[in-house]
Amino acid sequence: MSAPTEEIRTAEARPAPPPPGAGDRKSLRRATHVFRPRRVLPATIVAIVLAVVAGLVALEVIGGLFGSPPGLLPVERLSALGRETRWNDSLPFAVCGLAVLLGLLLVFLALKPGRPRAVVLASADPQVVMGIESAGMSRHLARAAESVPGVSSAQVAVSARRVRVVASSSLRDTVGLDEQVRTAVSERVDELAPMAGRPNVRVTVRRRQD
Repeated sequence: MSAPTEEIRTAEARPAPPPPGAGDRKSLRRATHVFRPRRVLPATIVAIVLAVVAGLVALEVIGGLFGSPPGLLPVERLSALGRETRWNDSLPFAVCGLAVLLGLLLVFLALKPGRPRAVVLASADPQVVMGIESAGMSRHLARAAESVPGVSSAQVAVSARRVRVVASSSLRDTVGLDEQVRTAVSERVDELAPMAGRPNVRVTVRRRQD
């Protein structure tokens, strides 16, 4: 069981000027597009569903041409439904509306991929794209916070605009420790040089009670 902690001090950094090479919107968009994960799972599901439906239809058509349809699809029932249904009935409108919504959803998923899993880093060469995974950056900054004397452990959460650091210390007097941690983490962020500029660094120091 971990020892109880008491939150005693919080420090928040002001955004610093962007590092050299940062702030280039065109390069940032290009790099973000490179590191943005693709919608592999939805695309795979749609491809499998379409392949299965196309295969079933092909089997029914081929079987019907040879006079022995496999009966995998309710062809007769669908044919009767098509003959009996009028264009001004509610069923065609509902089916068409559902198809349109499904198509718009697929288009949205295709044009709006998932959130990037990497932080884009600045580069002097616009043709060079660099990045570090958010989890790796969190561990990297946590080690920087733990290098400060008096800090026993640290947890870091990284987002595009903010770095949240929670440091634990067993010291009785932790005055100024939050600023030291903030400085150490900010310097490590500057070394990485995020293309979007230094995120807002917020530090909370908790005193461990043994």
